[in-house]
Amino acid sequence: MFNTTTPYKQVFSAIPAPVIILDTHGHFAFANKAAYKILPTCIPLSDGVSCTPPDWLAVEIDRFLKHQKDEHTFEHCLQLDTDDRHIQFTLTRLDQDKQQSGILITLHDISRHKRAEQALRLSEERYRMLVEHQSDLVVRVDTDGRLQFASPSFCMVFGIDEEHLVGRELCPIINNSGQGMMKEAMKRLDCYPTSCYYEINSQTLDGPRWIGWAMKGVVDEKGKIEAIVGIGRDITDRKKAEKEILQLAHYDTLTGLPNRSLLHDRLSQAITLSSRNGSSLAVLFLDLDRFKHVNDAFGHQIGDLLLQEVSRRLNSCVRATDTVARIGGDEFVIILSSLVKCSQAGSVASKIINAMSHPFQLGGHELYSGVSVGVALFPADGTDVDTLLKHADIAMYQAKECGRGTFKFFSPDHNEKMVQRMQLEQALRRAIENQELFLDYQPQIDNATGAITGVEALVRWNHPQLGLLQPGLFISIAEDTGLIIPLGEWVLRTACHQAKAWQRAGHRQLRMAVNISPRQFQQRGLMPMIDTILQETGCDPKTLELELTETTLMDNPDEAAALLKALKRRGISLAIDDFGTGYSSLSHLKHFPIDRLKIDRSFINDLTRSPEDGAIVEAIIAMAHRLHLEAVAEGVEYRDQCTMLHNWGCTTSQGFLFSRPLPAPDLTSLLASGQNNVALPIALAP
Repeated sequence: MFNTTTPYKQVFSAIPAPVIILDTHGHFAFANKAAYKILPTCIPLSDGVSCTPPDWLAVEIDRFLKHQKDEHTFEHCLQLDTDDRHIQFTLTRLDQDKQQSGILITLHDISRHKRAEQALRLSEERYRMLVEHQSDLVVRVDTDGRLQFASPSFCMVFGIDEEHLVGRELCPIINNSGQGMMKEAMKRLDCYPTSCYYEINSQTLDGPRWIGWAMKGVVDEKGKIEAIVGIGRDITDRKKAEKEILQLAHYDTLTGLPNRSLLHDRLSQAITLSSRNGSSLAVLFLDLDRFKHVNDAFGHQIGDLLLQEVSRRLNSCVRATDTVARIGGDEFVIILSSLVKCSQAGSVASKIINAMSHPFQLGGHELYSGVSVGVALFPADGTDVDTLLKHADIAMYQAKECGRGTFKFFSPDHNEKMVQRMQLEQALRRAIENQELFLDYQPQIDNATGAITGVEALVRWNHPQLGLLQPGLFISIAEDTGLIIPLGEWVLRTACHQAKAWQRAGHRQLRMAVNISPRQFQQRGLMPMIDTILQETGCDPKTLELELTETTLMDNPDEAAALLKALKRRGISLAIDDFGTGYSSLSHLKHFPIDRLKIDRSFINDLTRSPEDGAIVEAIIAMAHRLHLEAVAEGVEYRDQCTMLHNWGCTTSQGFLFSRPLPAPDLTSLLASGQNNVALPIALAP
């Protein structure tokens, strides 16, 4: 039996470690103060009194004695009133006189270690749960770029099992083009070890996908990087959105061509390159001829198809290094860079004009839309983006003035004319509001009686600085800019008001002729506008005559015929103006509900001196009779012209022989004076 009076007791009582001694029967024989302190209630200790150990301890003691080991260690959780305490027990044999005299139990409180271990285990479980179930890709690689760990999401995306990934290089897996990524990442993290970021296009099981990789260095106790942890996220949708935003910002959505913004950037780069290598470049400014007519007649869908086909033809006319851009509406700009000779720009412009001259087959329609081209050269015509574009634009307008379907190089003289044109355009926009426009009326005379049977309304502009301007100076500007729409509406309303005034004065049969421009005729709101004006003014539709050119009617004969029939149903009479100068098709002409053909003044001028013009006029009059139409001659200035026209059967004439265009008050006075005849009847002429 262990003698607790031996020096052991003194020794064990003095040591700070908790110690319990069991006698040879396995009962508590001794416990030092540290043991009492750590085991206050859970083990029945009583100094000097032999106590039986609890069952859980008795089992461990029996196991220790049975196996006859020198030492036995186990752990047990003691449930105390305040807290659970994890204790590590170590059992050691005590020998006295070479005989086993008891068992020494040393205790070690490992509660703090257990709690840390539990927290670590929970943390690891949470980390693994996050890694295994998140969609982001997680990898850990060593300093050589070889995988030490890959998350299930990474394995799934690239279709490789984890056991086949460990030890392999990361870069060849995610993308061969990213081979240098890890070396670069190591350098960057060595200098600034927080993180770095890469975007790599990887070939995955689902095809090419963009993945953004955030890399962070793992440092050892010396602060050196021992590994890199990477978190990858699929950013394909973001990259696609960025591309779409870039496309919207720099490219035309309809044609896919560079827009104005990208054009400026590329032209700036081309200028820099040409300045460096001493070469030339050309800027071609293009505007489609008659595009607005196509858009108005066939609708925006056909107009969009036309713009797309034009874009394809333009690209086919230039080199891959050149730029074709759409800058809005029907305007395009082409940059021809690195030109050896300036004449190359003219060759390309001619090629473009030829390509555009062929018909377009769109939506079941055969359409024609030529192009006018202006050319500006670097450095002769400008050394910066804005100047080159402005001068090419001016040259384009010069090409339009020369008959369209052609090209012109920029000239300083053109610039001055363009400035004047722009000033006139700005003034025209204010002219209606400022009441600077007015109408004159030129009588139309019955060749047989000399009576005034009608008048033609002719617009005039009393410019505050330039004085009286004839229509030839501003109507083309109004047509090109769209101002012809409000201008034409004002002319029709003013003429109808005046016609109603003459009707009240008793001139009920006096016909009022008003010109309708091509752009007016093609606007979809023409018929409602005419109905509104007739209702507002009270003008009798039977006294209104609308004059249209051959070209206007032939742009879209079927739609033109339908609109003309609608006008005829309202009682409005119709005339073809400037007949003989367009390209009328007689097969279409016979289907138009036309009342009169107005023979162009160019044939009347030399009527008595040119047999050819005489033959044309006589043929037109004969054709009019066959089609049951009335022939009206414009620009009659001499009596012998009037005599020939009357002899051929021309019923009506208009010109200076009878009267110049008159202001409404003067013509009102003429009508009120009873002077119905402004010229002697042909039959009574000497």
